[in-house]
Formats: sequence, structure tokens, C-alpha cells
Amino acid sequence: MTHTRSHRLIAKAALTAVSAASLLSAGALAGTPAGATPRHSKMTTLRLVYDWPGMDFEAVPITAGSALGYYKKVGLNVKIVIPPTTSTTVKMLAVGRGTIGFDTTTDVVFAQAETIDVKSIANYSQDNNWGLVGPPGKTISLKSLKGKSVGIFTDSWTKAMMPYVLRASGLTTAQISEPIFTTDDIRPMLAGKIDVATNTLNYAEAEVQNATGKRPSVLLATKFGAPNVPIWVYTAMSSWLKSHGSETRKFLSATKKAFAYSIAHPSAAVKDFLRAFPKLGSTHKYELDGWLDTIPALGKPGSLLVQRASEWTQVAKALKSVGLLSKALPASAYYTNAYFGG
Repeated sequence: MTHTRSHRLIAKAALTAVSAASLLSAGALAGTPAGATPRHSKMTTLRLVYDWPGMDFEAVPITAGSALGYYKKVGLNVKIVIPPTTSTTVKMLAVGRGTIGFDTTTDVVFAQAETIDVKSIANYSQDNNWGLVGPPGKTISLKSLKGKSVGIFTDSWTKAMMPYVLRASGLTTAQISEPIFTTDDIRPMLAGKIDVATNTLNYAEAEVQNATGKRPSVLLATKFGAPNVPIWVYTAMSSWLKSHGSETRKFLSATKKAFAYSIAHPSAAVKDFLRAFPKLGSTHKYELDGWLDTIPALGKPGSLLVQRASEWTQVAKALKSVGLLSKALPASAYYTNAYFGG
């Protein structure tokens, strides 16, 4: 997913206990299938594979839920696993290196197109808050993008959104420069190394505000034709879900409570997050700013984690309309509400 997650690079080396490297080692999973626990344990361990090779404030509900004992009360131990790249979350689930995924809706649609039967089990967010990001006070104009440099990432959401940028500006890829970034395009934008960054509002605002004390200029993709659909979802392989329905229901029930708490008590929830990752190298202010900027995208209390068939129809239709998907499948191929109580 396209984020400004510069703190995550610092975190990557520190998260050895739950890193992809340790998870993928021969001994880490020996005799213990993904989602299972050793026989001497009364807890079921769920390995939640993150969407980015590092850690940030979007994990606040999970760490708060763990700190508050929400998962423990239902017999679960949720461990966050850090993937090696931005495009390996689904692949890790597919080969049993994780049980729950934190993905994008586009990841799910592309996976199904490749016959990887991963399903979304709940929304994380409800809105599309991706867009073009510029320095504070500098208006972003699609009509003036010709010849400009637009920072991009290689994740599936950027891949899905950039055609809307080009379509709305009347340009082709040959008429703009698209330097690729792996972790952060906001700092280069603020330093004048690129003209425009691409990012989601929560990450852009958190970093720009902490760097300049001002809010960035943002032009959301929904303002120039992109669908307003959820970006992030929780996922699992269909084969795993069939034999772990009880654990999935417990996970979603506890996670919904964790979301509600984290929204109602943002500062305390962020403190739980930082206690969970003491070597993150971040600050309470940055993570709190980011979490507060994330909350609006989560939806109203009654819609937390709720997903609808219409959103999946829209995502698939949008990808097909920009030539990234040859065939849109029925919404039921992409998601299930069978494990969520609402």
C-alpha cells in the first residue's frame, strides 16, 4: 500500500521476534502449522501478516487489543508478522506463513485473478483516502502535471490509482516522471526532489505536520474519478477459514472491541502500541497524529469492520475499467461476512 512510513525502516531491524525472517526460518514453524499452537499451550496463536515491511500506527487497534486482554479472553495470542516487501502478504498466507493478512482490496482482487483463493473477512477502513500530496500551501493542479515528477510505490493500490491521475490530467506515462520509492516519498517531496507525492491522507498528514507544523496540500483521488471504496482489509485463505471458523469469529469480535477502544481512547491506545514496539524509534506525537488521521477513514461506530458486496463490485469494476483486470468476478469471490457478527 502506498504510505509514508519512514519510521518503519527503523522498526524493521528491531522487530526480530515477529519478523518475516524469523517466521520463515526452518525452525520457527517446525511442527507447528500456521494458526496452530504447540500442544502445551492453551492459547491459539494467530500470525497477522502486515502489509508493509515495518510497523506503524495502523496496528494500534491490534496492540491495544492485546494490551487490554481482549484476545487473551477468547483464547487468542495475536502476533504481528512483518513481511519482507510490500507485495508478499498474500503470498505468505498462501504458503502457510501466516494466518490473518492485513491487505488492500486490490491485493485481494489481483490474487483471485491469479487463482489464489484469499478472502477478505472484514474491512479495516471504509474510505479511499489516497491522493496526490504537495507541500503546505501549494495547490495541486492536474492540469499542470505535464513534465512534473510524481513519486510512486510498487504496491497494488498505487497501480490501481495512477490510471485515474493520468486520465483526469489527460496525460500519458511518457508525459510525467514517476520515480519509484520503497518506503517514503513525503520527505523527498518536502525537500523539493519530486514535485508531487502519492500517499494516503493519514500518512501524509502525520509526516508533513511533524516535519513542518503545517498540513500538506492534498488532492484526493475520489475528487477526480476514483471510486470511494475501502483500501485496507483483514484477509485469510479460504482453506484456512474452513477449519478455523471459531478462531476467526473470536479474532474479529475482539478486534472490533479493540477498534472501538482505540477510537475512544486514542492517546492511551497509542501508548499501548509504543509499549509493544519499544525499539520503533518513533514518538508518541507522530504515532498519535497518524492514528487520529486514520480514525476518520474507519467509518462510524456502527460500521466498524463492516464490508458490503457493493464495495467489491466497485473495486473490481474500477480495475477492469483502467485495463488492470480482464474479468471481474462476483463480489462473493472476494469477501465473506460468515465470520463477522456485525
